[in-house]
Amino acid sequence: MPGFRSVRLRLTLWYVLLLAAILAAFSGGIYLALRQQLYVSLDTSLRSRATTVLEVIEYENGRPTLSGTISAFDPNVGEHFVRLFDTTGAVTFDDSTAMGDIPIDPRAVQAALAGRPTTRSVSAGGETLRTRTVPIQRNSRVFGVLEVGLRDEVPGTLRSLLVIFAVAGPVTLLLASLGGIFLAERALAPIDKVTRVARRISAEDLSQRLDLRLPDDEVGRLARTFDEMIARLDDAFRRQRQFTADASHELRTPLTAIKGQVEVALARPRRLDAYREVLRNVNEEVDRLIRLVGSLLTLARADAGQIPIASEPVNLAGLVAAGVEQVRPAGEGRRVELIVAPGPPVTLRADEDLLLHLLLNLLDNALKHTEAGGRVVAGWGLDDGCAELWVRDTGAGIAAEHLGRIFDRFYRADKARSRAEGGAGLGLSICRWIAEAHGGSIAVASAPGRGSTFTVRLPLPH
Repeated sequence: MPGFRSVRLRLTLWYVLLLAAILAAFSGGIYLALRQQLYVSLDTSLRSRATTVLEVIEYENGRPTLSGTISAFDPNVGEHFVRLFDTTGAVTFDDSTAMGDIPIDPRAVQAALAGRPTTRSVSAGGETLRTRTVPIQRNSRVFGVLEVGLRDEVPGTLRSLLVIFAVAGPVTLLLASLGGIFLAERALAPIDKVTRVARRISAEDLSQRLDLRLPDDEVGRLARTFDEMIARLDDAFRRQRQFTADASHELRTPLTAIKGQVEVALARPRRLDAYREVLRNVNEEVDRLIRLVGSLLTLARADAGQIPIASEPVNLAGLVAAGVEQVRPAGEGRRVELIVAPGPPVTLRADEDLLLHLLLNLLDNALKHTEAGGRVVAGWGLDDGCAELWVRDTGAGIAAEHLGRIFDRFYRADKARSRAEGGAGLGLSICRWIAEAHGGSIAVASAPGRGSTFTVRLPLPH
């Protein structure tokens, strides 16, 4: 039934069932303890009475009797009785007639004659009596048997206790059920609000928050965690929308340039040299598209975790030398000096291809932003248990307002210059991903007119 899928109902039912089990165990314990204590008290009274009677017993012709002395211990007729038996089991004294026809237990009499006292409960006239049968001994000889009995009020007391339990138990459970429902309602009210807000949230509207002012308990932490999750989703969707918009813009620019040049070339007949110039321009735009799509594919695969990270020994000295040699022709074309700064021997476990890609991106970025006559220096080192890989240039530098965003996708501090150079603002994003994929980090230190230094920190093997 749908009702049993309600957390409130299930919590209340479990609460009531647990309380019922506790009440049953508690009531049973009280019942048994009280029963035991009442019978111990009753049997103590019987033993005391038997001791008193034994002291006043007289003997006629060797047979025990109480004739003439019964008033000495106030029998209180109707509440208790006394019976005496001789050694043959014959009754010599009996005042039990006032309490009804109380049966004689021959086995108890024989056991007493054998020296073994017994205690038992008997029924007579619709009532329960408690009796004790003991031997009458003088000088280690048994002269008869004494049986004393008291009215047994224990069953009646226990029945009254059971009636109290039968009434108080359901009333307690009913009150507990109402209290459980009330507490469940209060405890689960914030969760209801979480559910209502969650139903209103969609990919198009992630601005809503719970903002519940709750104590630092399980429900409060759940509400705050939900708000944090929605904030992360909101940021992720915002980045995705921005990424899609930027990618579309970046792809549209070279495609528009290609289409424009082709349309101009086809508008009228031209010389062969003119067609070659158009094809050259188109080829440059296609190269730019290839680089852009390659970068987008790399980032998409990185986000999906589809780029395996190899773990192999990498010598930083060899890596830096190889990277600088690959970009040296470009540096010579720009008349920028490339320098390798020597460092200590450093070997770490990493993906050499990815680290080389990172280094080439940093070197290419440094060359693009360094004027002719400047220089770019690449080096490595050790610091605080980590390996460092750095690239320093003497370029124009980066303004402080851009430093916090230059690793964002499609972000360019100098958009006009970057577009002219063919950059799309993805190189540094790829660098950051490669550094973080290796458990490291990348940072920049720069100021306008003082150049820039990009530093990659990577953990060393233990």
